[in-house]
Amino acid sequence: MQSDLSRMIPALVAAPVPPPIADQPTALEAYIIERLDGRSAGRWIDGVQLDVAVHTAEVFGALATRGPQASWEGISADELRQHGHIGAGVLIQGPMAIKDSLRQHVGRGRYGNDYHHAFGRAFNPFYFRKDQAAYQPICALLAEYVGENFRFTHQEKVFGIKTRGIPPTTLRALCTQYGIGLKITAQVLIAQYGIRAGASDEVDPSLIADLAPRLKDMINAQDAARHLGVSVDLLRGLMADEVLVPDHRLNDRMVGFRPATLDAFLNQWSVPAQVRRTCGRTAKSPLTAIARANRTRTSQLLLAAQTADVTFIRDRRRRGLAALSVADRDIAVLLDCAKRVSATDSPEALQRFQCG
Repeated sequence: MQSDLSRMIPALVAAPVPPPIADQPTALEAYIIERLDGRSAGRWIDGVQLDVAVHTAEVFGALATRGPQASWEGISADELRQHGHIGAGVLIQGPMAIKDSLRQHVGRGRYGNDYHHAFGRAFNPFYFRKDQAAYQPICALLAEYVGENFRFTHQEKVFGIKTRGIPPTTLRALCTQYGIGLKITAQVLIAQYGIRAGASDEVDPSLIADLAPRLKDMINAQDAARHLGVSVDLLRGLMADEVLVPDHRLNDRMVGFRPATLDAFLNQWSVPAQVRRTCGRTAKSPLTAIARANRTRTSQLLLAAQTADVTFIRDRRRRGLAALSVADRDIAVLLDCAKRVSATDSPEALQRFQCG
């Protein structure tokens, strides 16, 4: 719920339209007399059906006097007359004055996109009459106001009128618009610009537009590790031994991967020639478990398996690198080959080394 606007009522009532004087017609009553006498000044409201203009004036007056969120129950005849006086004063001035009044009393809602909540009690009187031809001018003006002041991504019907709102500028909406990852974009904003922004926070669209070419289809290290089915520490070990090279280094700590790069890496170590489906008939151990038990990096075991011609066995219950297992009879050979080369040696040296 929005905050109580009652403190604004005296200024709103007194400033724009003076209150009616006793024994004199209100602004609405005077306007009705003009319309019935056939006197028209060519104003915008003169093109609206008279009963619709009267009803709209009373709704706008209640909106200005009581506010959109307060109860509109129990309105007395004198108060209704006052509402009509205030609303008619706005309608007679034309569309710009109506939009200014809406901007003052309706605003932009809680999050800039909930126009239903922002209109409050003034929403239903027009929404449930949107299909009536006589209300089309009013609904069209209200829809125009919503399109100018509220954010929503796609075109939608507002009071029965197809409307496109202000393009959202939240981090989530901009990431969706440019096809970049939300998590890695948030991390880049923190690391490079010192901007801490959540998914619903508004950010500078031009800043995201500049980052988009670099971050297109890019995911961060955490999501990359999840894609490979391993931990982040294991992923960093693969990068340290240059077995897996990131697509982009944003700084010393932050890297980015494209899913295609990760899939190619998995295919490199899980091609059919290397993977043997044994349906569990062969005693085997997961490659990652072997690395942990022997305090050896998984990347070293991968390169050692390639050099020692050790065949991996796929565990169908797992995915990624976690699905690769080694037959127990090959573990000794694999570890021996991995330990013959120091951890400080380059991957190229390990690949050139022949394990007998």
